[in-house]
Parts: sequence; C-alpha cells; structure tokens
Amino acid sequence: MSNQRYSPEFKDEAVRQVVERGYPVAEVSERLGVSAHSLHKWVKAIKPSKSDEQTSELNDAKKEILKLRAQLRRTEEERDNLKKGRSVLRKPTRVKYRFVADHSSEFPVRTMCNLLDISRSGYYAWRFRPLSDRAVEDARLLPLIHASYGASFGVYGYRRISMDLKETGETCGKHRVHRIMKTNNIKAIHGYKKPRVVNGRPSILAPNTLNREFKVTTPDTAWVTDITYIRTWQGWLYLAVVLDLFSRRVVGWSMKPTLAREIVLDALMMAVWRRKPTSRVLVHSDQGSQYGSDDWRRFCHHHNLEPSMSRRGNCWDNAVAESFFSSLKKERIKKRIYKTRDIARADIFDYIEVFYNRNRRHSHLGGLSPEAFEAASA
Repeated sequence: MSNQRYSPEFKDEAVRQVVERGYPVAEVSERLGVSAHSLHKWVKAIKPSKSDEQTSELNDAKKEILKLRAQLRRTEEERDNLKKGRSVLRKPTRVKYRFVADHSSEFPVRTMCNLLDISRSGYYAWRFRPLSDRAVEDARLLPLIHASYGASFGVYGYRRISMDLKETGETCGKHRVHRIMKTNNIKAIHGYKKPRVVNGRPSILAPNTLNREFKVTTPDTAWVTDITYIRTWQGWLYLAVVLDLFSRRVVGWSMKPTLAREIVLDALMMAVWRRKPTSRVLVHSDQGSQYGSDDWRRFCHHHNLEPSMSRRGNCWDNAVAESFFSSLKKERIKKRIYKTRDIARADIFDYIEVFYNRNRRHSHLGGLSPEAFEAASA
C-alpha cells in the first residue's frame, strides 16, 4: 500500500478527520489504511487562513461550547430519565426491576417503584436473590451484544451480532442472541421498501454487457457505479461511487454540490488509482447523462475500461450500487437533513472508508467485511 496514490478529495477528508474532528493521526491512519508519515505530511501541508492566536481562541471557544452542551445534555437526561419508565410500564415485572436497578443511582428507589407499580420488597428480593446460571450467562453476553450493536451503528441484527461473538470465541447460538436482544429491546435499524421492477429500454450508447451477472470470481473484473443525493440545509450534496463486484468494496467515490460530469470522472479516477487494474475492467452504470458524455467514453477507452449500461428505468440492472445506497441511507443518514455539506461529507466519508469497507459484515461475503474478504481471497 506504500505506493498507492490517493485523490485530493480523499486526502482532504482524511485531514479533516485530524484537524476538524480531533482524531489522533495514528488512529486515523490505522482506520483508513494509510501510513502515519503520509498523513502527517497531508496535515502539515494545510495552511490555515487565520493566525495561530485566532485559531487557538477559536479552538478554546469550541471546547467551551462542547463542554456547555455536554452539561446541558446531562441536565436534560436527569430531568427526563423518569419518562423513560413509560416504555416498561407494560413490561414483565423482572424488566421493571432491571430498570429500577439500572437507574437506582439517579432516582430514589421508592419513587421508581411507585411509578412502575411494583413493591420495593419484591425489588430488593429480586436484586439480592442469586441468579440462575442462564441469567448470569445472559448478563455476561449482554455487554458484548451492545458492543457489537454499537460498533455497527445499530444496523446489525442478531445474525451478524452472533457472527461477531463467534469471532471473539463465544459459543452461544444465534437464537440465544435473538432472545437476549428481544428482552432488552435491541433492534436493528430497518429502512426503505424495495423498488419495483420496471422493464426499460436498452441503451444505444453501450450494451448491457453485465446483464445482472453480479457474481464474479476475481477482483477488478467488473465495477458498478451510480450517483445518489444527500439533503443538507445548504442544498443537495451528490455522491458518486464505484464498487468492485468481487468484494462489494467501494473502490472510488466523489462528493460534489453539482451533478457535473466531473463527479463520476473523479470517482472512477480514484478507483483506477487505487486498484491499478492490469486487464480490461467492465464498468457498469445507468443511462445518466454523466455516463453518456464524450469525456466518460474517452476516459474509459484511455484506461482500458469497457462501458456497460442498464436499461432505462430499470434499477435492478444496477442492483448492487442501489443496494449500497440503500444501506448508506438507512444505516447512517437515517432520513435526516445535514446542517452543512461539510458535515454530510465528513459523515459519509467515515461510513465508506472506516465502517463499510473495513468493518461492516456483508451477507453476500459470508459475514465478512469487503476488506477482510479480499485479504482472505488473496
């Protein structure tokens, strides 16, 4: 990886992880798979427009704001904590006992027992009664389940979480994980409905050479690419990605405020820089105007890439790219509107480069992440 070239857009987002979001250089270099020396150079190359004193004052002000926000958040949590009890009012008594135990350091036990309509004597008897071996084991597994669930940003269900546990040496089955998650109200995030099938017109610019053959046996044989949009209060932010069908890895991406053809060219250039294919690669897209431009065709011809196009109006012909966008929107964006394009860009960069490529388990890959699948197939 030492001779790998990175696009300016990749470098900018990597530097922002250090300069604006405050992550250590060592941590960012490990998460993104770049050398710490290179990342230091990229950070050093940034020339701040303000003086060092102004920057220091701004950083102090930001820290103070963050501190005040944290204090306000804690105050609101303390004020509203009893409201959380509403979710367990109709739950079994043992669930209510667990709620009281979890919040006993914040609120009086008498108040919570009265609110939840349970007896204090029953609560204390439950709390100090020895637990069964099964309950003890469930209690031991619960933090591990929470850790896996949190690391996936809430998108893993019991199947993928059970894979995480088995990878760490645990022997519990998926049904036990499902029961523990259900008891503790841990649910995977679900999102959008599947698009309906539409039979569209074939492209006259490039044939549908891929023809829904999404399973390939070697890397850099076929790539798929597409564009989506993200809402911000500053306007749309457009995202173009290039995925390798072999590992479903995002090998190229670009984010811009307009739909000019440069967005798809930059994403494809990143893929070429990263992968350096030695043989002809099939590049499949929809019939968007960016993919039908002369610049796109000339770029593909110059870099030994063969264009392929879906039928018009048929999203299933490019289902892998559509599936990635669906996962991004339901797992990270979650129908929210970002305040600025920079915030959206940083969050999506983190999803692609840190979570999806390196850590997210993919059912098509047997529960491995794209990076782990490529490493195992090497």
